[in-house]
Amino acid sequence: MKLLRVLTAIFFSGIVCSALAQDEYPAEVDSAWIASQNGGSTELNDGNNEETPACIGDGCDGTETAATSETGTAASAESDTTTAAKEKTAENDSDEEDCTPADSLLPECRDDKSVSRYDDDDDDTYDRYANENAELSRASREGFSNGFTLGFRFGGGFNTLLLGERTENWRLGYEASAAIVAQTKVGIPELSLSVGLQFSYFRYRYEANDDFEYDDYSEKDEAQLNVILFEVPAIFKYALESNDITVGIGLDLGIKLAGSSNFDQTISTSTTTEHISSKDDPLPSAGVELSAIVEIGYLVNRNFSVDLRFLQRFTNLLNNDVVEVSEIALKKASLYGLHVTLGLSLYL
Repeated sequence: MKLLRVLTAIFFSGIVCSALAQDEYPAEVDSAWIASQNGGSTELNDGNNEETPACIGDGCDGTETAATSETGTAASAESDTTTAAKEKTAENDSDEEDCTPADSLLPECRDDKSVSRYDDDDDDTYDRYANENAELSRASREGFSNGFTLGFRFGGGFNTLLLGERTENWRLGYEASAAIVAQTKVGIPELSLSVGLQFSYFRYRYEANDDFEYDDYSEKDEAQLNVILFEVPAIFKYALESNDITVGIGLDLGIKLAGSSNFDQTISTSTTTEHISSKDDPLPSAGVELSAIVEIGYLVNRNFSVDLRFLQRFTNLLNNDVVEVSEIALKKASLYGLHVTLGLSLYL
């Protein structure tokens, strides 16, 4: 009976203790322990969707949930941003691995960092470099260049003998020439030097009539002088403001390549007429001729121009030491020819 009473007392004591313990709080859970059990996170997840309490145990006033939620949201956003950046980097790395040196000009293969290095100064330098190359390319297409031009000149004109002694019976002669011409800029854009290698043919004509009133006698003298020269004309040309008209001045050196002459004399009286002819070069010409040149030119276009050239000789046309003609008017003559030619120039 006593044993039954003791067991009954113990049973009722347990019931009472259980009833009294229902109003007490559970023991506080250690946050560090939760983090170690939850992969570093302090959140408690029991399978439901309720928000995790910000604080466990005594001292919590119920306002910590919102702050913790905001902190979690920020941490989640930061985590998402980091993840997106890592994915972008991985994607870029994959694209770069797919690019080859031959694909370096493709937009997806360009290095943004290297592009961002260039500033306005680099752009200006590249523009100047491109413009200079464009100018050089354009110059190379315009003949040899803007500063050097090669071409041909063909000319024809007349000659006369106005300066010297015993020039009154010399008539108007004619001439023709062909030359290779090289022209280059000198110092300033408006000034250029033209040098030619020229072959020229000249024909000089002489004609004299002598009539005597007191005697039935008349005399007619005719002569022709042919000369082939190799000439080197050098002319400085200046372009006027319009750049279409040029004026030039220079010198010409001529070397005799070949020459011939003939002399015909006809003597008439009331009863007879006598004709005397000599074709064995009775009027030899000088071997070297030096002249001054004045030229006016007009540029039709880049490849074609015309010019009017005046040339005055400084040396005697005749070689008086070997003249065989007995006629004093020819034997003692000093002849300095004046030449006027019209030239057509074709530039490459």
